Amino acid sequence: MSDNSVIEFLLYENDEPLEIQLEPEAIIFKVMAGNSIRFVAKNCDPDFAWALRIEHKICGVQLFPDSRGNYDIEIYENDALLLDWYKYM
Repeated sequence: MSDNSVIEFLLYENDEPLEIQLEPEAIIFKVMAGNSIRFVAKNCDPDFAWALRIEHKICGVQLFPDSRGNYDIEIYENDALLLDWYKYM
């Protein structure tokens, strides 16, 4: 797994909630203070990377997988694998 295949967002106890919209599915994950969320690309090509667009006014991030090849995404909330992350749709 390349270093570019993992991105994690960690909020400290007094941080404002953060909305992360995973593209292209447009699924929004809301991270609350004191929690973390990690996105891991699996079965991806070595060129895989993440691209971000930050929306400061709403405390949000758009997260774009950036790869010419195929990939799968695993999502961990506080180190626990989210098995049904489509419930966020």
